Amino acid sequence: MLRTRKFLVFVLALLMLIPAACGQAADPVVNISESDAGKTIEMKKGGTLVVTLEGNITTGYNWEMDAAQAPAFLQQVGEPEVTPESGLVGAGGKIALKFSAVQTGQATMKLVYHRAWEKGVAPAKTYEVKLVVK
Repeated sequence: MLRTRKFLVFVLALLMLIPAACGQAADPVVNISESDAGKTIEMKKGGTLVVTLEGNITTGYNWEMDAAQAPAFLQQVGEPEVTPESGLVGAGGKIALKFSAVQTGQATMKLVYHRAWEKGVAPAKTYEVKLVVK
């Protein structure tokens, strides 16, 4: 009988820890793409924003934040991740950029698709969304 009580107390203690462990989930991830251009995107401080856009880095073009309009509350995480559409040499695909919302704020985020070494040349494409970090 004493062993049964100890076992029940142990099981109840474990059950009480489960909600606490589940509450420690990773920060939320917000995924956006071309279809979200021009929209207002809301996310939480500490969350991750993943922007996935069409591109082809084999041409020298790549997506990056427009330095003149870079929101101070957003920091890029790592390098862009490229997923080719096929195994063919020179194939285009998707380019994913990850950002972390390090503080609250709101601003327009502008990404440019360009060759970084070409100065004074307009980007081939641009992408804008309004970000609201709460």
